[in-house]
Amino acid sequence: MSHSRICRSRPLLKGFKVWMFITICCMLLIAVAFLTSDVGTTVFNFQSRLPPIPSDPFSGEKLAMDDPKVVKKLMSNFLLPPPKLGPKYTYYLSNPRTKDTSMGQSEKIRNILHNRKDGFFIECGALDGETRSNTLYMERFLNWSGLLIEADPLNFAQMLRKNRHAWLSPTCLSKTPYPQIVSFKQDFNIGRISDNEIGQQRSGYVDVQCFPIYSYLLALNITHVDYFSLDVEGDELDVLKTLPFDKVDIETLSVEFAHVPDGKEALKEFMTSKGYSAVAEVTHPDWLANDFIFVKNKN
Repeated sequence: MSHSRICRSRPLLKGFKVWMFITICCMLLIAVAFLTSDVGTTVFNFQSRLPPIPSDPFSGEKLAMDDPKVVKKLMSNFLLPPPKLGPKYTYYLSNPRTKDTSMGQSEKIRNILHNRKDGFFIECGALDGETRSNTLYMERFLNWSGLLIEADPLNFAQMLRKNRHAWLSPTCLSKTPYPQIVSFKQDFNIGRISDNEIGQQRSGYVDVQCFPIYSYLLALNITHVDYFSLDVEGDELDVLKTLPFDKVDIETLSVEFAHVPDGKEALKEFMTSKGYSAVAEVTHPDWLANDFIFVKNKN
């Protein structure tokens, strides 16, 4: 190669290096801007809180709901801790100006508890964490903490994006006093446990791990629940029957009664036998609410 051609290539090489340096710097600046923006924070929070892939699920083995193996498995594989609070903590809600997203249940409970602050809730099914949520107001404005349980993976993914400051679990409440895997029918707000056999690959159905409600309380070391919101499309009474009411203190509940096979009176009679009074009913003309409000009787 001649000396003149080498001299001409040096400026080109130098220009290419400068161009690469500027390009890399721009990409880094764009990345930093994205991660510090609201959109970037949303994506980061969503990715960092993806649920772990469940391994060795409980299937066919009737382990007691307080068995240490059950509690350990639930805590390590099926519970996501709340994101850390900070000066830039943000909810990513579809309608942030709507303070109370419930259909009246939240207001009833708040009145009973006199707008109590720093309480603990459990909500199942939690749907997407915003639509008709009975607990979002308490969390946002009264500094409550809690547990949100949602079995449908599609709904659960949406709930992750809301950045709720609560424990999350991609599971369902067991109708038996031991863990089980069920076939869950996916249907947004009316999804429910089906009668199908597990292991079938049917469109609109997914196998989901269920735990008794008491197992969650043991995993989180919770003995007092200020408010338990239960809406599981007809399995409410079976779920409640798994609870050892002598070992936990649940102060108030809202329980949907519309689909309970034995009827709403059977639900009321059971809760009465456990020391609760039905103090109100919350209904909605579009069937968006059909709930009893239960309050634990004072001794």
